[in-house]
Amino acid sequence: MSHFVNVVTQMKNKEALVLALIRNGFAESMIEVHDTPQNLYGYRGDKRAQKAHIIVRRSSIGSSSNDIGFENVNGTFVAHISEFDSGTGSYSYIHDARCNQNWQNKLGTYYGIETAKLECKKNHIKYTEDVDEQERPRLRMFV
Repeated sequence: MSHFVNVVTQMKNKEALVLALIRNGFAESMIEVHDTPQNLYGYRGDKRAQKAHIIVRRSSIGSSSNDIGFENVNGTFVAHISEFDSGTGSYSYIHDARCNQNWQNKLGTYYGIETAKLECKKNHIKYTEDVDEQERPRLRMFV
């Protein structure tokens, strides 16, 4: 049984997090958003103690995967990702794990971009988005 790792993030905006998950490879239909946290499930379909407000079920990740979830704890999301799905702990040999460190880093980048875009829209600020020379997303705002 794969152990869940709790990753404290700086993510606070639910809408931006969902948009970042979409940009990072999950279809909107794969993402559950709940007002009340729901249990996560392991790769065998076993109910885990971890709960989350935003969940991507294991069926959307891989056949041997666990659910991944983001629980809102005092206004900040804590990510619950198993060692198997993150390629950590006793599964560190799995370099192409679906939610590995590279995937988590991209999620953080996309979250920042999506948060900024939402703020621009809220404040009626025009912006464009493209990628820089190193293929990183770049947001340009026009005030």
